[in-house]
Amino acid sequence: MLTLQFGQCGNQVGHTLFSTVAQDLYSANTGVPSKRNSDYVQAGFDTWFKELSKNGKHLARAILVDTEQKVVNTVCSSNESNSMWNYSPANIVCCAGGGSANNWGYGHYIKGPQLSLAALEAVRHEVERADTFQGFLAILSSAGGTGSGVGSYLMEKIRDEYPTKTMASSIVFPYGSGEVCTQNYNTLLTLAKFIDITDVAILFENDQIHGICENLTKVPNTNFNDLNHVIGQKLAAVLQPVLGTTNILSTLVHRLTPHPQYKIATIKTSLLALPSCQLYDGNYKWNSIVWHLKQMLRAPALNLNLTDMETKMPSNSIPSRTDFAYSKSVSNILITRGSSIGNDTIVPVELNDEKLYADWVPHVEKIAHLHQPRKLLGKDKIAALVANNSQLHRPIDAIVDKAWNTYIHSAFLHQYKQHGVEEDDFLQAFAKIENIVKVYRELCSEEIIS
Repeated sequence: MLTLQFGQCGNQVGHTLFSTVAQDLYSANTGVPSKRNSDYVQAGFDTWFKELSKNGKHLARAILVDTEQKVVNTVCSSNESNSMWNYSPANIVCCAGGGSANNWGYGHYIKGPQLSLAALEAVRHEVERADTFQGFLAILSSAGGTGSGVGSYLMEKIRDEYPTKTMASSIVFPYGSGEVCTQNYNTLLTLAKFIDITDVAILFENDQIHGICENLTKVPNTNFNDLNHVIGQKLAAVLQPVLGTTNILSTLVHRLTPHPQYKIATIKTSLLALPSCQLYDGNYKWNSIVWHLKQMLRAPALNLNLTDMETKMPSNSIPSRTDFAYSKSVSNILITRGSSIGNDTIVPVELNDEKLYADWVPHVEKIAHLHQPRKLLGKDKIAALVANNSQLHRPIDAIVDKAWNTYIHSAFLHQYKQHGVEEDDFLQAFAKIENIVKVYRELCSEEIIS
């Protein structure tokens, strides 16, 4: 798998992901026999790393792309004291020039072409050297100009060159309160491109991740590093080796997107191994963890705000009340990591309830369960639910509404027009994303109480 990191957020999240993976692969607390652990470690290194560098560090299968040298320097310098891994200098693609002006158009039409020759050459080199190529994973934020604009341009070029390869993206949505004034335009244009380019887009919301940090880690003054750590662990919980597949990326795409109109997903997690979380308890039972994940799929009643159950820890005491409304899913994948023995076996019956899924989804496509008995980061149990369901229309709809309100007042449009983004481009993007919101919202009409 080749990871492509775009912009400041993409490079920081990517760095956190590789550090998390390396920490896991070097962990001594595995919970499995040495042979099984050896197979797991080998599969992990084959997925994420390649040969050793001259200083004895594993080189990441990653390409860093940015328009600001200081971002690249900061990411790479944080590895100087790291004894486990590093980036290949040949895979750092950067051009000096002060960023992409928080403008999707500037990143896509100006900076993208400037970086494309070096970036595509680095991609070809990595693909050709891989014994078995699993696919591409793009990591970016939709808020600024580099991750959104440059990322869209280069991934489109890569898709043209490798039309049959699996391609997934991890897109981080900005805070709703605003990180940059043009973030809603940038997110709209980014989604419109990535929905066509990639096979599945995994969305992360800074507001929601912030809630996890505040409630589970109790970290005062939560910052972007804390958010990146959570996102990195979520991706590792899904993408580290599991039994039954040698290409997790392809498996995700195959099981998550049974219909071409539904290509968006999110990752729900229970019992993340957050370093500052004092609430972790290894005594949780698997049935409680699965129940906890199911509660993350609940739908709000009468448009009332609903507590995000991912910001809570699971409970071994499952409530007797079961008359909750749940969002409708197109497909879900449950990934569990850790021991499952004796009376504490994993039976995902709660997530196998057909009433949780759209009526037109075939039974065999509703839920898949992948397991790995080897501990992740030394924790007894960690579970992730990769969900493709009706909840996803809400954050997208909110961004479209804000972008439209800005658009009808012609705010900032001149900044995009001067870099080649025409009004028709905006209108086509609005139409495409509004259709996505529509098909996901229509799932809500089937939401039930179970």
